[in-house]
Amino acid sequence: MAKRSQTTQAATGQDNGQPEGENISGYIRRVFKENPKWLGTRSNDEILARWLKDHPGEKEVPERVKKNLSNVKSLLRNKLRKKSGKPKKESQPAEPTPAPRSAARGLETLEEQLDECLTLAKNLDREGLSSVINLLRRARNEVVWKMGE
Repeated sequence: MAKRSQTTQAATGQDNGQPEGENISGYIRRVFKENPKWLGTRSNDEILARWLKDHPGEKEVPERVKKNLSNVKSLLRNKLRKKSGKPKKESQPAEPTPAPRSAARGLETLEEQLDECLTLAKNLDREGLSSVINLLRRARNEVVWKMGE
């Protein structure tokens, strides 16, 4: 199925009451900038009502506008979440050294092998090898913890 190409008027927003050169996502971003509290709400009713008010020729909000609204709202919320956190130090090297990557791969392999040993021990004799199973479980958990550092 071929993609539908937009007309120049539709791409620039001239046929739907938007300022020249502003597309749907640009309009939605501008509205969220004017009303940042709407970004935190679960409902989109207020912004859809605003869209209908700003586009008097429309009787109901088109599906493409609703989908665009969901996407833009998700992206803006995601940006807000990523801002918080521990700031990076400027003294750290820009490129990571290859040593930690190979160490991480080695730890992943070790974790997989410990997991296989743990499964084998459980299948052989769960009650008789309970102390071994506990030690294997502790070792695997420690490796997983090291990988997360």
